[in-house]
Amino acid sequence: MPVKVSVEVVKPAFFAPTYQVSGTLVANEMVQLFAETQGLIRSISFKEGSRVQKGQLLVKINDSDFQAQLKKALANKKLRNENLKRNEALLKKEAIAQADFDLSEAELNAIDADIDFIKEQIRKTEVRAPFSGVVGLRNISEGAFIAANTNIATLQDESRLKLDFSVPEKYALLAKIGDEVSFTVSGSSEVFKARIYARESAISSETRTIRMKAICHNTTQKLLPGLFANIVLNIGSNKQSIMIPTQCVVPVLKGQKVYLVQGDSTVEQLVETGFRTDKEIEITAGLEAGDSLVLDGIMYMKKGVKVIVGKSK
Repeated sequence: MPVKVSVEVVKPAFFAPTYQVSGTLVANEMVQLFAETQGLIRSISFKEGSRVQKGQLLVKINDSDFQAQLKKALANKKLRNENLKRNEALLKKEAIAQADFDLSEAELNAIDADIDFIKEQIRKTEVRAPFSGVVGLRNISEGAFIAANTNIATLQDESRLKLDFSVPEKYALLAKIGDEVSFTVSGSSEVFKARIYARESAISSETRTIRMKAICHNTTQKLLPGLFANIVLNIGSNKQSIMIPTQCVVPVLKGQKVYLVQGDSTVEQLVETGFRTDKEIEITAGLEAGDSLVLDGIMYMKKGVKVIVGKSK
């Protein structure tokens, strides 16, 4: 009995090859905040989840001992400076030896070095924002003792976000720096744009992929670091080609084939394929415009099967 099938008349159409890949959004800059010294926390100058500016004081550690040392060193410097001036006047009158003058000058320079060292120790009691961004939840409290390895909080610059993803090696040369990509995130149907700005220097021998990064602006604050992203890459220019449904292609020993209707029966036709999407596949050789392609009932098809065309597209 003839098999009822639906057919599609093959015709070329324009399409732009795309490839879908998953990725992750990360902050443009992110750092775990630590103190450079240990001591008692005297004040915390930020609110959790708030925006801070570069250089803003976030945490102050008790520095009273260093302040006392600095006060003593400054007083000593004043004394040494006056002594140097006296010795300079005596040297002009040849009332002291050059060595005595050089000694007083060296003592003043040593005091200056001590003052610089103490000021550096005082600086280390201050934790300041290395860049502008949003500070996360804090892990410390005012009055607690903090060590140099204590994680204070996380600071992230989310004004721009980086899109981290990997591309299979066969598309590695098609996705280039400067290309624009589009992506969506969970919980939103909005399509966002990003631009590829960097890629790894070599293809991974383990995954056979190359890692890339794109940058997108987040001025509307609709995106968050850590979100999973579904990315669409444009890996070719708009071109004319034959695209057919993927279910029409049957794998065989010598490659792949499709079934065509000629008259009232079917014939087998070997084809060569190219770019593939989730619904369609490109045919690079084997089909011509005007061929009648069998769309359904593929499992019942073989060469010479009698068919009745139920509908056509």
